[in-house]
Parts: sequence; structure tokens; C-alpha cells
Amino acid sequence: MALVEVIWIREVIEKVLLKFDVPSDERAIISDSILHAHQTGKDTHGISRLPIYVKKIKNGSLLAKADIEVVKDTPVVKTINGNNGFGQVIADYAVQDGIEKARNYGIGIVGVRESNNFGTIAYFLEQCTKQHMISIVMTNAAPAISPWGGEKAIFGTNPIGFGFPTPQPYADIIFDMATTVAARGKIRLAAKNQKEIPLGWALDENGIPTTDPAEALKGTLLPIGGHKGAGLSMMIDLFSGLLTGAGFAGAVKPLNTEGEHSGNGHFFMVLNPLFFMEKEEYEEKISHFIQTIKASGEKNTVFYPGERAHKTQSERENRFELSEKVYSEILTLLAELNIEIKTTDDIK
Repeated sequence: MALVEVIWIREVIEKVLLKFDVPSDERAIISDSILHAHQTGKDTHGISRLPIYVKKIKNGSLLAKADIEVVKDTPVVKTINGNNGFGQVIADYAVQDGIEKARNYGIGIVGVRESNNFGTIAYFLEQCTKQHMISIVMTNAAPAISPWGGEKAIFGTNPIGFGFPTPQPYADIIFDMATTVAARGKIRLAAKNQKEIPLGWALDENGIPTTDPAEALKGTLLPIGGHKGAGLSMMIDLFSGLLTGAGFAGAVKPLNTEGEHSGNGHFFMVLNPLFFMEKEEYEEKISHFIQTIKASGEKNTVFYPGERAHKTQSERENRFELSEKVYSEILTLLAELNIEIKTTDDIK
């Protein structure tokens, strides 16, 4: 493993994106989201995706500079077209707009079409909880699982997340999950590091359970809870794809597409708890909620969603580890782009 400094990762992302003239404010959003993934323990959605972004920019499936277009706007509901730009940038625009609508009207809903993968949902849930907002975020993805009883993959891992703000000293409640037993990013990273995956995560292209991540990526992933997970993935495709005007029913392209636009769709709902009750009452109730959950088992044995990630975030505030494979790929990318940056050994 390679121990890397956060400041080094920021410099890498900054200089790579600058090579393709990604605007400064957008570089900051992308960098923050990548670092958030590592700092909260979701390494599969981190710096390992930077070479993929570069590849997508080069083959035209991802635009380094894309103008977000407003398709339809009302006081509460908005639909935007990301025009195939960075998913993180498009999602950030949607979240900030949703927060503003919720601040004024109690609820803000923003649907997104023509976007790309935006990393972790948790990053955007936190943008809302920081503003004392409740949120529901979902996105569709390239086909990974089949409808229950079917054989062909149509629905994606289609993650969904929920966020609830909490008062100090509690970590915000952040629940972020894929509708498959394992996120595709975990399988992709296992393939990159040449490690097996647990049996029960996926089937190969012949429908046989496999521990080979490369074969899993050719086949289908298994939904959580059998028919329930498959049904949930379907519902997310309806909200994120069909309703927003994005790709749906198997039309979304893979993250590592060879030139076609991904067509991802996202759905954001932001709720203002102050339209339901006073701030003091909300904080008292959610504090009681957390205390009740924590008291349901022995001390330090019960954790609510977001609690462990918050702890990991503080532990990885300044540095974290990358696999040697991912670290090597980043150095190769820098060399290919003629970017000179000190290695982590030089920084030490």
C-alpha cells in the first residue's frame, strides 16, 4: 500500500483536470468528491476513477466543459440537462438548487438528464445536512442486474441514499447503498487489484456464481434481498431515468464507455425540517432517536448509518492509503500527460 497525503491528491486532480481546461470551481467540486470518497472509506469511488475520466474526455463521452441547461423550472420542481459534463458538477448544481427551493418552500426536487456517474451519493447527502436539510438522492447506472425472473441485465446497481442532519456531538445520519449485494466499483477495484470477490456477489455471463471479478463484470450482479432489491432498482430507474428524461430500461452506458454518452439520470429531493417543526424540537427528537438506537445493545456495538464514516473521515483527514496498483496507475497517468508532481516519497 502507498500512503498518500491529501494535499498530494488535490494537486494531482487539479493538474490533470487543468490539462483539459476544466473550470476552477468545477475542479474543486470534483476534487472534494473524490477526497470525500477516500476519507469516508469508499475508496472504490476515489482517485482510481481519474484515468477513466481522462479516457472519457479523450473519446468524447465526457465533456470537460459543459453548460448545464434548464429544461423546466417551477418554485419546487426543476429539470436540468447536464449536457454530458462531469456528474459531480451537475449533481452539485442540482443539490444547491434543491436546497434553495427547500429553504423557500419546504421542498425542492431536481431531476437530471444527460449526466455521468457522480461518485458517492453520501457526498451530496452531506451537502444537504450541512445546510440542516433532509435529502433523498438516487441515480441510475449501466445494466448490472436483471428484472426478477429475467436473464438479461437491464437495471443498474442504482444507488439510493438518505440524509438527516443531527445536532452536535452526533454524526449526521447518512445512509448510502447500492441495490446490488456489492457496488460495481468494489468489483472493478477487485479486478484491478487481481483479488477474488466473495461468492454471492455476482454471476458470470452464463449465470453461474463466480468469485472472479472479471467474469462478474461480464455477467450480472446479484440484487440485495432477491426480488425486493430487483424491484427497488427498477423504481430508482423510473425516478432517475424515465421521469427525468434520462436513459432508462437498460439505455445507460457503462462508466468506462468507449465513446458513447452515458445518459445517466439523477433524482434529488431536499426537505426542510423547519417546515415540519421548530429547530429545537427537531434536534431534540432526532437526539432521542439516536440515543434510543445506541441504547439497544451493548456500548460501542450499535452504529447508525454515517457514524463510522464520520469517524473514518477524521482519521483520514490528512492522509490515507492507496493500493500499489492504483498508485502506479496515477503515476502512469501523470507521465502520459507530461505532468510533473513530486511522488509521495519526495513529499515525505
